[in-house]
Amino acid sequence: MNNTNNKIVFTVCNVAYLRKACVLAESIKKHNNLKLKIILFDKKREIDVDTNFCDIYWIEDFEIPNFKSLAFKYDVIELTTALKSWIALKFLENKSKLIFLDPDIMVFNSLNLIFDKLDSYPVVLTPHYFNPKYNGLTDDAALMRQGQYNLGFFAANSSKESINFLNWWSERCMVDCFIDTQGGLMNDQKWISIAPMFFPFIYTSYNPGLNVAFWNLDERDIFLDEKEAKYLVNKKYELIFFHFSSFNSSDPKSLTKRKFNLGSNDITILSDLGFKYQHNLNKYINSSKNITYSFDYMSNGVYISPTLRRAYAAHLDEFSNEDDPFDANSKVYEFAKKNSLFQRKNTKYLIEGYDTYSNHNLKFKIVYILMRFLLKLVGPNNFMNISRLFVYLSRYHKVKDLWKIK
Repeated sequence: MNNTNNKIVFTVCNVAYLRKACVLAESIKKHNNLKLKIILFDKKREIDVDTNFCDIYWIEDFEIPNFKSLAFKYDVIELTTALKSWIALKFLENKSKLIFLDPDIMVFNSLNLIFDKLDSYPVVLTPHYFNPKYNGLTDDAALMRQGQYNLGFFAANSSKESINFLNWWSERCMVDCFIDTQGGLMNDQKWISIAPMFFPFIYTSYNPGLNVAFWNLDERDIFLDEKEAKYLVNKKYELIFFHFSSFNSSDPKSLTKRKFNLGSNDITILSDLGFKYQHNLNKYINSSKNITYSFDYMSNGVYISPTLRRAYAAHLDEFSNEDDPFDANSKVYEFAKKNSLFQRKNTKYLIEGYDTYSNHNLKFKIVYILMRFLLKLVGPNNFMNISRLFVYLSRYHKVKDLWKIK
């Protein structure tokens, strides 16, 4: 059952993540003698990739219905996650077993353990972690927003059950794959939280050697077996693959830019993993000279803001699917100008999160003063309703009346 001709491993990313995908490809080839299929979500350009490790596909070569519309309404993370189930369906037309891995993963062992599971189960998933926790980091409350499964990995076979599951997932992601935690969605990931209700054949793997990442290191102690020259998890399980999510290239020994619970791990071993990953990344630093995301710009070079993407999504049914939303002469361009949705000086959006809260103390103080004034003005009952309205308005890809269309 281990015939490599029937197996496929693939990943999705834009060119900016290509060197990470190359590290993944090299690690898969080393431990599995398989070539990674890399689907690049960018317009074709010159790249320098060792095709002994991987096969390159450009997303525009796939005949995806209404692709330009999808590429406009979704940002790069949303678009790649929205289409990976659709791509899986295409690959399974000719293959019997498939594994998806995020590009920021590195494989340390054979993947046959996963492929073998597909003899008995149509779909294999892994949870973010195994044991309940509430620590203000990646914990039970966070999973209520993000989903209990980490979809940086999934595996599927070509059975009828699996195809039904992938079709269900793909249909929903085509329509609603936004990072929209206020509305209960987290791109493709949150959908899978309800999938076992409809597809009880889904197998959840509790092997701690799979999908090791900063969010589960507190329950997975990594050891280096120097005699065997391999990593073990909890002294019993072989490390199959490590997910270097939010990897900190400027400080490889820290593994990630996020705060996490170290658990009982030896920091020197984790640092070694970080430096090893950085070393491999450096080998592919020249994989592409141009890492600009193609679908971030109109045809005349004007930057497409995230706000414009959401506003476009709110009125998607009013723009013809035959129109190119990226065209500077399109109705979409007129719509963006009318609603002031182009950024001045064409500057790119930089996401702000809780980790940058302290950089804006003065701004928050001003906001708090204004909100306390509003509370006094309207009273506590109306203030509660107004605050709920703010949450509703923040989902402006669902609020048509906010935007001028004519």
